[in-house]
Amino acid sequence: MLRNLSLASVMVLAMAVPALADASSCYEPIAPAAVDGKTATEAQMKSASSDVKDFLKASDDYQTCLLSDLAEQKRQAARSKDKKPLDPSIEADANAKVSKNQSLKEQVGSEFNKAVTDYKAKHP
Repeated sequence: MLRNLSLASVMVLAMAVPALADASSCYEPIAPAAVDGKTATEAQMKSASSDVKDFLKASDDYQTCLLSDLAEQKRQAARSKDKKPLDPSIEADANAKVSKNQSLKEQVGSEFNKAVTDYKAKHP
């Protein structure tokens, strides 16, 4: 009896792990702090440039991950025995995360471009 219960527990856990992996496999990048181009040094501007590029790359990877996970969940739902469609809230959540991250990318890029403009005006 205990053996059957243990086996059932392992099976339930094994089925849950892929779903948990999908939810946690995409890591949202943290935006770099904005730099003030009017007071920044050349080294600070170079560092900020590197941070912004790294953030943009990580954001692209994050968005790709979210959309890949969503596509995989859709495929799994379509292949399921009951052919039950994917819960629309899952797709809405993934799209909202992509949209939020895209807005943050645009904000970071805009802030950095302003800093570069300010830096160049201060250091012609």
